[in-house]
Amino acid sequence: MSIFLIRHGETLGNASRTVQLPDNPLSPRGIAQAERLARRLEPAGIASILSSDFSLAVTTAERLHPATGAPIRHDPLLQERNFGDLRGTPYAELGVDMFAPDYAPPNGETWEVFHARVDRAWALVREAAAGAGGHLAVVTHGNMIRPAVETRQD
Repeated sequence: MSIFLIRHGETLGNASRTVQLPDNPLSPRGIAQAERLARRLEPAGIASILSSDFSLAVTTAERLHPATGAPIRHDPLLQERNFGDLRGTPYAELGVDMFAPDYAPPNGETWEVFHARVDRAWALVREAAAGAGGHLAVVTHGNMIRPAVETRQD
């Protein structure tokens, strides 16, 4: 059994260098990326898809479903870090390093709170993988994947 960690396709926010909004749609390029990924994963034996419930991840997961035939389950634990009031702001206008370890975005998640959620999400992924009956595809966000990969050895 393998776990495929998948970052959603490019969004309009990625393309415009803007802090993501939860309902940010995939760009045409992002849709093409998701469709290309679906073709690559078609023969991989994906038995189940676990996805963030943000629309950009949902759309990516929905492109995988017809190619794999795998059922999709959405879970909010897999959401991107909540950057609160920074959401929708162009990076050029931030005036702060929103990725600094000690930065707490107004009305958003601190790194400590976010990393605690990453830990819970990774436990969910392991549980889903154990019950998948084959390979598991996890469609989520870069900031969710990075700490999971950097801190896990299991």
